[in-house]
Amino acid sequence: MGITASINESLDNSAVGELAKLTNGKPQNSGDIKDGFLNILVAQLKNQDPTNPMQNSELTSQIAQISTVEGIEKLNKTLGSIVGQMDNNHTMQKVALIGRGIMVSGNVYGNEILVSSNEKGDINTTAFGYELDRPADIIKVTIKNKSGAVVREMEFNKSDPNSSAYCGAGVHVLNSSIWDGKDADGNAVGDGAYNFTISASQQDQMLMIHPLRYAQVNGVVRQENSTKLDLGLVGTANMDEVRQFL
Repeated sequence: MGITASINESLDNSAVGELAKLTNGKPQNSGDIKDGFLNILVAQLKNQDPTNPMQNSELTSQIAQISTVEGIEKLNKTLGSIVGQMDNNHTMQKVALIGRGIMVSGNVYGNEILVSSNEKGDINTTAFGYELDRPADIIKVTIKNKSGAVVREMEFNKSDPNSSAYCGAGVHVLNSSIWDGKDADGNAVGDGAYNFTISASQQDQMLMIHPLRYAQVNGVVRQENSTKLDLGLVGTANMDEVRQFL
């Protein structure tokens, strides 16, 4: 395949495009296209009509065309390098979270609280909580065992100075100081997983509330071209699913 340019005929965009199809259809970089462009340009200058030489504007236009192709290739390489560096930085940030506790959606990962006790009788409960889009008057929490029996109920009221802080908009984490792993009679519940439900109301109207559960970051895994947090038996989570770090 050849490209011809008549005397004093400017190389337009179609000619530059044809240059990219040379060398048996193999992909060419901007350097290959530039070399071919310059060869044609030199031949064009050598064979121009002395009585009608190429105008400076024509020459400048042709050089600008090939410079644009070269500039786009360099820009793509630079952007690719920047994206790669950002991905590496994000991965390192996630690795730094290994061993940390986080709060994730209970609707997605299950509304569970884990209870365990040691030989001394000390009871440990994992954190749980909720996220409110706007302030509420009353928050009600119900904790049930695996059989569905209620073991504890709690209420936070905006008019109560001791619990009003839990009624504001935003993320609220309830730790062992809120539920100590005991039932309403003060008896310790058995070790295991307990389910919880949360409701919110304002002036007798139910509000949207998002339950949150505790999970620990065990590692970082690559899945479906993205890096996710490994939460063990809970599953995996993206960074945008984390509602709070503990």
